[in-house]
Amino acid sequence: MNDSDWRLPFPCNQASSKKRIRKIYYLRDGIQLERCLNNLRRLGVRPIRYLSHLGMVIGEYQAPVVPTESVPDVAYTEPDIRLTITEPYVGTMLSVKEQNLPWGVQMIEAPKVWSISQGRGVKVAVIDTGISADHPAIKDNYRGGVNILSPYFAPQDYNGHGTHVAGIIAGNGAGLGIIGTAPKTEVYAVKAFNRKGSANLSDLLSAINWCIENGMQVINMSFGMEKLSESLRQAIQIAHRRGIVMVAATGNRGLPSSIDFPARYPETIAVASVSREGVLSRFSNMGKDVDLAAPGERIPSAWLNGAKREMSGTSMAVPHVSGTIALLLQLNPYLNPEQIRYILLQSALKTSRLERVSVLNSYQAVEFYRRFWKR
Repeated sequence: MNDSDWRLPFPCNQASSKKRIRKIYYLRDGIQLERCLNNLRRLGVRPIRYLSHLGMVIGEYQAPVVPTESVPDVAYTEPDIRLTITEPYVGTMLSVKEQNLPWGVQMIEAPKVWSISQGRGVKVAVIDTGISADHPAIKDNYRGGVNILSPYFAPQDYNGHGTHVAGIIAGNGAGLGIIGTAPKTEVYAVKAFNRKGSANLSDLLSAINWCIENGMQVINMSFGMEKLSESLRQAIQIAHRRGIVMVAATGNRGLPSSIDFPARYPETIAVASVSREGVLSRFSNMGKDVDLAAPGERIPSAWLNGAKREMSGTSMAVPHVSGTIALLLQLNPYLNPEQIRYILLQSALKTSRLERVSVLNSYQAVEFYRRFWKR
């Protein structure tokens, strides 16, 4: 079955007053899909999506709850919980006439790399609220994507968060003062979050499945959740084994020794936020699982309706790292996720203002690769 995220049509009596419950069913290895689907249907579960790369079925049913042991082909089930974007601090609107290079891009010294790499040809997926495809600083690098929430509609952004993130990665509007870390990178909108910035776990899993299906090289994850999800852990592990580099936000609750999921999973690159002065942002979560820090305070980038806005959060730090990874992957598309992590960590700058984490530096990362890695 080539279509890895199919949806069955809703029955005509869907407008029932009874509440429908959605769950994720992780299938055992080697099962026959049709037999499993038939077993689920017999138990009153209506399969609505099959995620072939993840080995998961998203199903809905009405109470009472169907026990896991009643489905022999299912390894475990998990509720379809809600999660939110790692909520940023929305700053002021800026004049698009200002043509200054964003301070974060300057701080990580990305422009010093652009003579040899601008991320050309690298496919970066932004799992977020969508992207404003017609934004003048983004449109040249926008390559489409998918609307997980409404598959027959374009992944248009009605929130602003995804557009802002995309501009930090691959903005290419020098006349607007919106230049991304890798200004020739191909960005794909994978819309899993609604205009309010929330998503179902099943939509996030579908987004990761789409990224695997469509050969994404980097996944930007500027979102987080407090609770462990077995389904998400499995999806992250599968994408990592497929060679996709995943970058995730540590969270904005100011916790000194705990970070959000999926940043806490060892397969992701966990990113905290620093200010223009190189100090850890007060809102940034920290912990032993953090890999590095990047600029995340008062970051100017693209906004809705062709505008520009400042925002702060670990959500803004993550795309600086995703863009830097794109710079490396243009030079060598065969670098695997752990090689990328090693290069970033070995080249990150240690400062007296940060004791527990080093700060991303795009130029040093590329130089480290060229000096010690390139054959």
